[in-house]
Amino acid sequence: MLRHLSIRSKLLALLLLSGVLCIAVTGLIADRSGTKSLRQSIFGQLTTLRESKKAEVERYFGQLERQFVALSKSPDTVSAADAFTRGFDEQDIANVSPTDLQAFYKDKFIPHITGLGVDETPKSYMPTSALSLRLQTDYIAHNPYPPDEKYKLVSAGNGSAYDKAHAFYHPFLARMADASNLSDISVVDPNTGYVVYTVYKGAEFGANLKEGPLAQTGIARAFEAAIHSGSVVFEDFSPYAPSYFAPAAFIATPVMEDGRMKAVLIAEVMKDDLEAVMSADRRWEDAGLGKTGEVYLAGADRTMRSGSRFHDENPDQYYKDLAENGVAATDIARIKRFGSVILNQPTISSAVDLALKGESGTDILTDYRGAEVLDSWSPIDVLGSRWAIVAKMDTSEALAPIGNFRQRLLQVGAAATALLTLFSLLAAGIFTHPIREVLNGVNRLAAGKEDTRIDVSGHDEFSELGQAFNSMADEIAARTEKIEHKTLEYETLLRNVYPDIVAERIKLGDETAAEVVKNVSIIVLSIEGVNALITNSAEDTVRRMNELIGDFDQAASEAGIEKLCTVGETYLAACGLSSPRLDGPNRALEFVRKAALIVDRHAQSWSLPLSIRGGVAIGDAEVGLIGRQRTVYEVWGVTMLTARRMVFDAAPGEVHVTKAVLDQLPDPEGFAKGQSFNIHNAGTVVTWKRPILQQTETGVAAQ
Repeated sequence: MLRHLSIRSKLLALLLLSGVLCIAVTGLIADRSGTKSLRQSIFGQLTTLRESKKAEVERYFGQLERQFVALSKSPDTVSAADAFTRGFDEQDIANVSPTDLQAFYKDKFIPHITGLGVDETPKSYMPTSALSLRLQTDYIAHNPYPPDEKYKLVSAGNGSAYDKAHAFYHPFLARMADASNLSDISVVDPNTGYVVYTVYKGAEFGANLKEGPLAQTGIARAFEAAIHSGSVVFEDFSPYAPSYFAPAAFIATPVMEDGRMKAVLIAEVMKDDLEAVMSADRRWEDAGLGKTGEVYLAGADRTMRSGSRFHDENPDQYYKDLAENGVAATDIARIKRFGSVILNQPTISSAVDLALKGESGTDILTDYRGAEVLDSWSPIDVLGSRWAIVAKMDTSEALAPIGNFRQRLLQVGAAATALLTLFSLLAAGIFTHPIREVLNGVNRLAAGKEDTRIDVSGHDEFSELGQAFNSMADEIAARTEKIEHKTLEYETLLRNVYPDIVAERIKLGDETAAEVVKNVSIIVLSIEGVNALITNSAEDTVRRMNELIGDFDQAASEAGIEKLCTVGETYLAACGLSSPRLDGPNRALEFVRKAALIVDRHAQSWSLPLSIRGGVAIGDAEVGLIGRQRTVYEVWGVTMLTARRMVFDAAPGEVHVTKAVLDQLPDPEGFAKGQSFNIHNAGTVVTWKRPILQQTETGVAAQ
């Protein structure tokens, strides 16, 4: 069939076919590469959010532990524990009757647990000891305040030693519970197991944790663990009868005096605080989680330890999704009853199983709603208890950019095909025009026009067309080669002068390349004694400077640090500018250490008194291209000013860092508090300092 087509039609078909194939192959490669990159970017974002929330949870429990230990060591707490224990044993138990207390449990306590499938007999929750009955009768049954406000009673007015101790110490402990955001604080006699004091006066007040209704509860386990360990312990969430079987977790620690255990201090953890940390105070979208993302915690029993976004935003749809995903109706009913998913919702996710095994990772899985999600998981240690932390987002939202990317790719392909068709039509016409002229000459000669000639010796139209084409092709090839050579030189110069990200933007025509980059570690090094490198020979001076700065550049590259510029004795670099770095401060200090070793080595080699001072700051960096005739890539802002300023205060061989840098170091030991100074628009900056090289490193460098 091709034999019946003209040369123009064959050329047109060839151009269209090859062009469409190139567009298709390029589109396929772009689709696969772009999809992979976008997916990795989304997983990276989820992992960053997961690690951020993980750090917040660890800080929350670490702070809670420190506050609680400090409270247990307070002289007021020690005195209160002693006074409550003695006062409890000295109570007047004559004429104590359980009647009033039984009425309180029947009217105020039992209605809250009705329908939960638990024992609804008041005696099952009341203490049996006469001392405990006296305590609960005076401070609960005869307490005029509502059940949730029993803590407002300061004195029962019976004049007993216990009541005097309560009137004196209760305000202090109530303030401590409020200041530390604790649901309750209890004081327990370590010898008898009696809860001799609580702030909020629940059913555990006066109860015995070694025997009786509370002996198998979380507070009793926390009590026993604190006695046996002699240190701070954490008891994971479990149903707690005094809180109407709502989930409760406890932290406990012994109260010691002169090496003797006076009491055990137990606090109920405020679960609302933990949920606020995980949900960013319910501002999920502001935290970068979009409309379907969330970060949650799960315990060893594979149930939730923090709230569910979907339960808070759309509970009806949430309950429907749980039911369709096989969650038991009893679990759903408990979630509705307590208004909380903690302990009541199974996670039903392999991400949780892997995290509880100590593994971290990312994958596309099915979540507890039965929805397909992008998951990023990791284990988390909560005061000795292993939990799982999972960051996730529905694939319908997370992978939406991939669909948009493919749609745009198809639009570009269609536009390119249309342009290719127009170009092929035009090119085919132009290319075959000389051939038609030759054919017309042949036809004219065949028609008898003898004045038409074709020079067969090489001067005919075909030869001239070939020569013209070859000349043009040779010229184009030569010009293309020159352009490519100049372009390569230009790109090489750009990458030597500017960071990669800026060089790429300049190539694309960006004249300013200005932006604010988050979480950038700025490193400023000052080389002491650099003037000693200057010799009578300019060539020798340049050689030494190139050796020194070249070693700095290599060390920076190995540490993932980007060199900014060298000005005199000052060397400026950054970490996290072109590529985000979660461990930027650690990399920065490692680079400073290597730079100090390089200076020591060269100082010994050249017998010159060289040393360096360093400053490292982390924060936002404003970057851009400055100048029109001689463009310079500049980094400015508070972070750069802080790093530059710290170098002035540093002694030779010393590095100064900001508090933000110190907080992100895995091992901040060796730092001492340094000078403070003011930075415009940033206030007072407190610095921390330490020698760049330890004693052993200095010794090795000297050898």
